[in-house]
Amino acid sequence: NDKGKETTEKFPDSPSVRISIGESSVSEASEDITSSPTPTSTETGQQLQIKGENSEQISIKKNLMFVKTHKCGTSTLVDVFYLRGVRKKLNFVLHPYKHQLSLGQNHRPLTPPRPGTVYNMQCQHGTFRPDVEHQIMPKETSLYSTIVRSPVSQFKSAFSFFGAERRMRQKYGAISMDELIGHYLDLNPAPTEYSAPFSNALNSVAADLGWLRFSSKMPGATLKEKIDAFVKHLDNEMDFVMITDRMDESLIILKEYLGWNMTDIVYLNRMVSSKPKVPMSEETKARILKYQVIDARIYDHFNASFQRHVEKIGREKVASQVKEFKEMREAFENKCFNKNKTVKGPYNSISWEISYYGQNKNMACTFLQTRDITLTRVVTQLQLSQDYTVPIGVTHGPYLMQHTVTKIQRDYDNNEDPV
Repeated sequence: NDKGKETTEKFPDSPSVRISIGESSVSEASEDITSSPTPTSTETGQQLQIKGENSEQISIKKNLMFVKTHKCGTSTLVDVFYLRGVRKKLNFVLHPYKHQLSLGQNHRPLTPPRPGTVYNMQCQHGTFRPDVEHQIMPKETSLYSTIVRSPVSQFKSAFSFFGAERRMRQKYGAISMDELIGHYLDLNPAPTEYSAPFSNALNSVAADLGWLRFSSKMPGATLKEKIDAFVKHLDNEMDFVMITDRMDESLIILKEYLGWNMTDIVYLNRMVSSKPKVPMSEETKARILKYQVIDARIYDHFNASFQRHVEKIGREKVASQVKEFKEMREAFENKCFNKNKTVKGPYNSISWEISYYGQNKNMACTFLQTRDITLTRVVTQLQLSQDYTVPIGVTHGPYLMQHTVTKIQRDYDNNEDPV
């Protein structure tokens, strides 16, 4: 845990920056959004104004501050964001070569943006610290976003991923999933009038969004009072909260708010199959929701308000673009993979084999199938270079995925970047 601690850690050939609270750090944003499909637009300062389907003004912001939440589909999204960054040579908020982002009053140095530019995206795992984020990525030019997921399905994913299911199985043997989850919940304190349980599988979205620090400033308040205040706080901070259960709609709306193209949001499913789905009783689901009390309230609030964003963009426009997007993504997926062959991946996952096209013709296929931990190193290396490219002539050495990155950038620059 690096919060509140100074660091003298050095990285070879890695300049660094430290952004202090209250300190002005960067100049004008570097990304050009004029090529984005935004009809009837007018420049207003550093934002672009467009009219939605219902003639409502929509402010397009150039940069994205995205809070990555655990087991909500965020690794898939981060790959999408990194691909756009590599194509357009954007700057990311990250510690040199570190997968986790730990921000605080005296956080470890950040990989600096290239000279004369600013940070364009933040999308690593890290607890939301708005007091710090506002200094690094000003809200005037940055869209603040995150993603939440149905608390029952999020729990099931975390319960398996973080090893709780395996540990319960080792201890209790061949019992039903309902019984396994029941034993796990028994090990955690039940919610009370003043507190709620926390673990990798319980209320972890709230923890990612800064609950612990926020609630510590309300001593004596009941849990309900804290949750009410926290949801209101998130509502004020977040411009748009995506919903995992409505991923395609979420990406279409995000695209509109950022002025991106549809090709900027295309993603690939990493896995074609994993463990078979095990039925769960309604009683167990109800008990999970009881323990996931904070995450459940956050999800209910933003799931209910999601439709407001659909209406803002235009219901018919969103529906039409979702249909087009699904067709585009399916066609891209069919090109990227040999769907008659599978390979084993991390954490016992099973993926389709990447096709010849995906390995040689369109390197975006390979990029979007790479773990975000690896891509963080790739992006760090590029950001530390002066021109955000792999040096010409480099055929070996520290540059990861150099052939992939070079071809992605060349294809994009030559308008030969098919999806």
